[in-house]
Amino acid sequence: TPGAGALRVNPFDVQMTVTSIDKALTMTEDEKEARRIRDESFVSSCTSSKWTNLVLDDLHDATAVTDGASDNDSDDTSIMGTKYDNKNLIASTAAYLAQECEIGFSHLDMSAVANAYKSSKKRVLILDLNGTIVFKEPAGKYLKRDVLGSSGMIVEKEVSDALAVLCSDPYTAVFVVSGDSQENVEKAIGNVRGLGLAASNGACFAPPLRTGEWKRTWKFFDLGVNWEEVKKITMPIVAKYTARSNGSFIKLTHSSIGWSYYSCDPEWGSLQASHLVLELDQALRAFDVRFVMIKGIVEVVPRILNKGLIVKNVLREVQSTGDDDVDFILCMGDDIQDEKMFTSVFSFLAELHDPEHTSHSPPVIDHNGSTAIPNVSMSEESHHKISISFSNDVSKNRSKSPIHAYTTTIGKKDSHAFTYVDDARDVATLLKKLANFDIS
Repeated sequence: TPGAGALRVNPFDVQMTVTSIDKALTMTEDEKEARRIRDESFVSSCTSSKWTNLVLDDLHDATAVTDGASDNDSDDTSIMGTKYDNKNLIASTAAYLAQECEIGFSHLDMSAVANAYKSSKKRVLILDLNGTIVFKEPAGKYLKRDVLGSSGMIVEKEVSDALAVLCSDPYTAVFVVSGDSQENVEKAIGNVRGLGLAASNGACFAPPLRTGEWKRTWKFFDLGVNWEEVKKITMPIVAKYTARSNGSFIKLTHSSIGWSYYSCDPEWGSLQASHLVLELDQALRAFDVRFVMIKGIVEVVPRILNKGLIVKNVLREVQSTGDDDVDFILCMGDDIQDEKMFTSVFSFLAELHDPEHTSHSPPVIDHNGSTAIPNVSMSEESHHKISISFSNDVSKNRSKSPIHAYTTTIGKKDSHAFTYVDDARDVATLLKKLANFDIS
C-alpha cells in the first residue's frame, strides 16, 4: 500500500511522535533501505506538483458549487419582511421538524443545571469517558480524514476529585459508560471509589466500591450470542484484512471485535472496510450481531448491545430505592454511540408514567457465567435489603415532583440530546461547579 515504508504518526500525539523519531534515528541501514524501496515507485509517480494540482482542482470544484447555490436569490419578501430564498423555504414536514429541532437545541445553561442539582433530592449522573470527561484533541488540519486523538485516556486530577465529591453524596449516583475495555476504563477512572463503571459500550459493568472493598466486581449482560463462536469465525477474516492494510489493527473488548483503519491510507482503508463488512455479513448470518461503522473503525457487536442498556438499568435501580423519585438526571456524551444513552433517558421518563409498557432487560451473569444479582449502582447487601427489580418496579405510588433531565452532547451537531457544550473542558467546568469547587 502507499506509504508502507513510512513511520506514521499523529502529530497531536506527542508520545507517539517522540517514539517514531527515536525509531527513525536508531534504525539500521538495511531497514532504511528496505523502507525506501517499498515507497520509491509511489513517491516517484506522485510528485508534489501533481498533488498541488489535485488540491487546486478540488478548490475550484468547491467554489463552483458555492457560487451556483447563490444564483437563485429572490427579491420577494413575506408579510413580516423576511426575504424568501431557498434557505427560508420549508418544503416538507420533515424540514419543518428539523428547523424546530434546531431552534430547541441550545447551549447548556450551567447555572440552571447547578441550581436544579442543588434543589433535587435524588440525582443520577451518567457520563461518557473519552471525549467527555477525557479531552479529545482536534483533528490535524492537514490530514485527509477526520481522525480524532485523545489525551491518552488521562482524566485530569481536578475532574476526578470533583467526581469523588459527587460520588460521596449518598443521594447522587454517578456512572461512567465507555466503549473501551474493562482494563482501560478501570485504569483511567477506577480510582474514584464511589463511581460506577461500564465498559464495552455497557456490555459489562462494575458497581461502585464500598467500604472494605478494594477490587471491583465486574458483571455482564447475557446478550444472547455465543461470543466465542463469533470470535472463531471473525478473527481469521479480520486478521486477513489487517495483514493487507498497513496501519490497521484489531481492537477487542468483552463483547465487540473492532477493526481500526484510521491510520491507513484513507481511500484504501475505506475500500477495505466496505469489503470486510460484506464478508463478515455472509460469515455471521447465523448469529444475532450487527456491524457498527464509525470514524475509522468497523465493529462487530451483539445486535441488542448499546449504551442505552446500562443507562436504563442504572436509572431504574436508583428510582426503585428509597422513598423519593429520581428528580435530577444529567447524561453527557460526544459521539454516535452515546445517542442511545440520550434516548434511554427519554424512555425511562416515559416508563415512569406508563409502567405497563416497560421493556425487560437481558439477564446478568458473573465472570463464571452464573446468573448474578443485577445490581448496578450498589452493593449486593444493599440490593437484598431493598429487593428491587429492574423491569417491573420503576414506578411507585409517590407524590410526583418535577424532574430535571438534561441530555447533552459534546459539540454542536445533529443529536437526540436537547443541549450541547463546546468540548470536554465545559464538562470539567460543570462537574467542578456541581461539586462546589472554586472555578474562578
